[in-house]
Amino acid sequence: MMWIDQRSWGEDDVDQGALKEALRILLQRRRSELSPSDYGFTRHAPQGRRAAGGGLTQPQVDQVLGFGRGTYERLENGRLNNAPEHVLKGVGELFKLNPHEWVWLWRMTWRRDPPYPLHPDTEEEIPGSWLRVLNSIPHAAYITNHRWELVAYNRQFTRIFPGQRIPKNTMEWMLLDRDARTVLGDWKTSWAPLVAPHVWAARAAHPTDAYLADLEQRILADPDAGPIYRDFGPIWVHPDGACRPYNHPDHGPGWMSLHTSSPKTSSTFSTMTMIFDPGEQPPQPLPPLRARYLGA
Repeated sequence: MMWIDQRSWGEDDVDQGALKEALRILLQRRRSELSPSDYGFTRHAPQGRRAAGGGLTQPQVDQVLGFGRGTYERLENGRLNNAPEHVLKGVGELFKLNPHEWVWLWRMTWRRDPPYPLHPDTEEEIPGSWLRVLNSIPHAAYITNHRWELVAYNRQFTRIFPGQRIPKNTMEWMLLDRDARTVLGDWKTSWAPLVAPHVWAARAAHPTDAYLADLEQRILADPDAGPIYRDFGPIWVHPDGACRPYNHPDHGPGWMSLHTSSPKTSSTFSTMTMIFDPGEQPPQPLPPLRARYLGA
């Protein structure tokens, strides 16, 4: 999930009143959908102002969530500066915010995206229409999750592996599969040392993930990959923009350019497009792209 650069969206640049109103509209809407009787409250107790259309009062929200008196009222009215994480999480769960609303809550309060999803199970899925996207790409393309488990791929992707033996896990294939050490040109210097730091970064980001822990142990136990993993070279946390030698099963030696992106639905997924150029020399690099700003 992409973070907002707070320096580019500071208090001097944004109408603070508009942000508070945007926050209030969301919270009032969701509060009005909750029935006091579902939480053991009578119609008239405790006292407090209900949202338009009924629902819980602001003090009732404090009671349900165990907040100090007036905490929720300050949040809803934009007066709870630097709202504690447990307050936002409690409100998000009580109001059953969807992933878009959860991001909205954080952007309207902290001016950045949340540090984690409100509903972790939603992070394991992306829209099925992504398969149509992959099939529309003329180059090898695939999607993996944060463990590098293969989620979806196109027909061109199958052709970059010997015998079209598609791996279940792309990272495991790159570092541990014997085929990879032939297909990935100059594996010991051009691939493995640049790929190994990705695993370090993933282990740091997901320290309790059992699969990643097991993958790391298998890498360390490998006589070739283990020493590279322990003493990695340049630090890379993603391969976006990399161009490395590749021995294509159908087209022979050449160069594979790697281009990554992340679906907005879930930060745990990554898409990869791989463009193969045959020949001894890598393709000429192109200048960086920037937005063209119109007007003054």
